[in-house]
Amino acid sequence: MRLVFARLLKPFRWRSPRATARMLMAFARAERSSYFDMMEASNTTTDLSRRAAYLKHAVDENRHAQMFSLRALELDPTLAFDDSLARADFEHLFTRLGEARFLAFVHLGEKRACAQMVMFRDELASFEGTPRADTKTRALLDAVMVDENHHEAYTKTFLSTLAPAEKELRAARFWELRRGWLRLGATSSGLLFTLTMGALYVLLAPLAVMERLRGRLGAGWQS
Repeated sequence: MRLVFARLLKPFRWRSPRATARMLMAFARAERSSYFDMMEASNTTTDLSRRAAYLKHAVDENRHAQMFSLRALELDPTLAFDDSLARADFEHLFTRLGEARFLAFVHLGEKRACAQMVMFRDELASFEGTPRADTKTRALLDAVMVDENHHEAYTKTFLSTLAPAEKELRAARFWELRRGWLRLGATSSGLLFTLTMGALYVLLAPLAVMERLRGRLGAGWQS
């Protein structure tokens, strides 16, 4: 479903260098967020082999964040004044989910990332020979995708050694769905309040006019 929606946004994604830069900055933020989660995993797990893998994963994510940020700044230098350059989300997912479910969550994320990278790379390939061609961004996606494929594979391998993989993947999908629903509710609540109050002001406007008329007419007003 996410990829279907992403395909619909193709005309907007590459419409200008600024639009592409904004998208790459969003990628950089996601990679920074993943860096903190993987560092927590590396510092918390008791297994040395997994600790090493998580640490390498964190290094990869940090490098990806820098690569996406630098390319975004090449496309749109004004982003240097955007505080989102240093923004990241850190939800302590390893601690909250436990190692098996955390691995399932990361595996699903890496799998989606790989599919997304392939789609974006193919879209850029379709622009070859046109003014919209962007060989630098295409090469960047190719480089990142090598790491994402590795991350997708090793997380599935480790997950299988800790718990029934399919069970944990189903649970991780449900958790993601629930988290997305809660985030949507938190994001839309402010907008909903604004719309509701605006509607109330409109509905109450005639009462305000009537109150003013009542004051002008004084005793001649019959309630």
